[in-house]
Amino acid sequence: MMATKVFLDANVLIDVVQNRADFVESSSKVLQMGLDGDCELWASDITMVTVSFYAKKNRTTEQLYEVMKELRSMIHVASTGAAAIDWALQQGFHDFEDAVQYYAASHCGTTHIITRNERDYPYSEIPVVPPLEFLRLNNAE
Repeated sequence: MMATKVFLDANVLIDVVQNRADFVESSSKVLQMGLDGDCELWASDITMVTVSFYAKKNRTTEQLYEVMKELRSMIHVASTGAAAIDWALQQGFHDFEDAVQYYAASHCGTTHIITRNERDYPYSEIPVVPPLEFLRLNNAE
């Protein structure tokens, strides 16, 4: 049986790299599920770039690259590219970046979008859940 594919919104990874007190525990547990093979972790190329911006705060360049290499070792990267941009332009959703993210999530076959900002995806046909809810759904809290 193939593991559940989950798409990680940037805020989930930023919680981890910034050690955000209220959110790091549940977001880290989602990453651990990926490491344990309980799910397959996906993020867009845009997310990885955004996360690097936050990861470089209070880190040397070498430390930044170590953090990003570690994340990359556990996360599949969904490319966005021109097709995602063109699709998002046609949709006219409130938030352009979220539309590009949704395109990436839907085109890599993910079963869930994990984010703390569920309201960013009101049009999603993919279940959108916060990290803690995803853990509960998978009895991993």
